[in-house]
Amino acid sequence: MTFIGIRRRPRVAAAIALMALAFAARDTFAAETLPILSPCKQTAAPELPARWRAVGLMMPFTRDQVDVGEFIYDADVPAMRATLNGMESGAVDLLITDKETYQLLGPRDAPDACIALGKKYTLPGRGWLNNEAVCDGEAPLWKTDVQWWKTPAPEGHTNWQWYKIGTGLPWRTMFSARSASPAVIGDYGMTYFPTFTPVKDTNLARLQQLCSAKSKPAASAAAAATTARELMATAPDMPKAARDERNKTLIPGLSLDACSKLSVPRWPQQFVMTGILSPILFKWTPLPTMLYYDWENDGTFFGLMHEAQTRPPKLELMSMMKNGIGYSLEKTPSGAFACAASSPGAVRPDWMSVAGCDCKAAIDHNPDFDPDEITQIRACPVKNQGQRVNWTWYTAAGRPILFTEPAARGSGLNIADYLGWWPGAKMPPESLELPRLCTHPAEAGMPPVGNGLPASATTSCSDCHTTRQ
Repeated sequence: MTFIGIRRRPRVAAAIALMALAFAARDTFAAETLPILSPCKQTAAPELPARWRAVGLMMPFTRDQVDVGEFIYDADVPAMRATLNGMESGAVDLLITDKETYQLLGPRDAPDACIALGKKYTLPGRGWLNNEAVCDGEAPLWKTDVQWWKTPAPEGHTNWQWYKIGTGLPWRTMFSARSASPAVIGDYGMTYFPTFTPVKDTNLARLQQLCSAKSKPAASAAAAATTARELMATAPDMPKAARDERNKTLIPGLSLDACSKLSVPRWPQQFVMTGILSPILFKWTPLPTMLYYDWENDGTFFGLMHEAQTRPPKLELMSMMKNGIGYSLEKTPSGAFACAASSPGAVRPDWMSVAGCDCKAAIDHNPDFDPDEITQIRACPVKNQGQRVNWTWYTAAGRPILFTEPAARGSGLNIADYLGWWPGAKMPPESLELPRLCTHPAEAGMPPVGNGLPASATTSCSDCHTTRQ
């Protein structure tokens, strides 16, 4: 949903602004409202402290529960403890050393027994970025100034990591597929770190000595498990009351029960929104974007995507979704511009209800997320695609925060961070008209626009988008 699958091409020249709407609404929504990224002031990959503690809010690659993790790391031992529990069920306490992975048993504050699971994980080092990492820019997200760092993944895809400016500590990670590094965290599509702080000392040396001396062999199910979620399923579970209390202790305001009091968000009939859309492929950069939506005007959703760091903003790509059919305006290898009917149509205002997006967690006025509102996290199934999921974050009042598709493939965009939000803003009709290249037969030497995707190619999109079926 929402521009995932758009094909990125080389930089589109400023002349594209003459085709169609350019900035038809510039008088109302100035170009300065775009969240342009600034060049990275610190270009050396961040190095983490020798000892740290972090709390992670963790969303899996599949349509499943949200997990909460507490991580403690000590480079001098060396070891990392990863204590995980699901919002709904499952829990496991792991100690990862350079030679072994152990399951810790007993009281959480003072484990007294260990199970040797084998070397399931590689202990992370002081840095999570490799020598191929690139910093694409910096900009504020949720009032937090962060840098966009990326590393190449298989098939040309990207693993994204965001670091706080000033501290150089992780704020968020997103992986294109399960990653061996950092251990456990790489088992999840996306993880937020509301807490990540240096600590003076840890008890990991004592735990390592305990496990080295007295560990027991693992049962067959635990020995065969390959991911944190699978290990959670083999370990003793927690009572609901203890689970809820621990979740709220680690992330104040976090609750699953609060989901029952929240309504499914619905898009207003018109809005204008800005955001930063990050691409699937490593070779591309994030796109500062302005979005126009007008459901009453033939179901229209326009996205104007700009170069990451150009001031004044320079348009790079346009996506135009009308009722039943979507277009993209792109640059061909010859240098000419072409319009292609290559995506589903506009997004339905009630797409979250139609798609059956389940609330997996709510966060009530947490200063590390949103101190002024309740945030709800919903898992949206992709129609006829098994456990494939889209994650979307909204406030209880319906303001969009985030949309992402874990493990997205292709060459489009797989995460949208929404920033500016003007519900009810109605654009002039001319600002929502299709460019001439999309409405007239192709001129000599230009590829045809096409008549849109066939029904067979849009079945999985039909809960959220208007399609020609």
